[in-house]
Amino acid sequence: MYYTTTRLCSTLLGMAIEFTESARRHGFTIADAVHAMSNPRYYEAEFDDPRLGGVKPDLWIGPSLQPTSPLIEVMAEVIPPSTVRIFHVMAVRVKFLDRLDQKEGDR
Repeated sequence: MYYTTTRLCSTLLGMAIEFTESARRHGFTIADAVHAMSNPRYYEAEFDDPRLGGVKPDLWIGPSLQPTSPLIEVMAEVIPPSTVRIFHVMAVRVKFLDRLDQKEGDR
């Protein structure tokens, strides 16, 4: 059976995780996303406008489990009380690397 959303429980984040079909588009797995979110090099809450009917998404930049793509960007909606809906995962783009570089330059 095929589902457009995968839902599982993550003790690591303490929240239910929904991994949408759009999050799979670039070949990354839920494990890649959770790894990046759990080991962020950069995090920004409510970094962008919400999608239609959604909440403002959060952004994580962190390592994937795939050696060919060391850093990935993960976008997710954190939905209280206990759900994270991951809708975007891909190799980090320059516009987001600039945020990371700026943060590291502030140190």
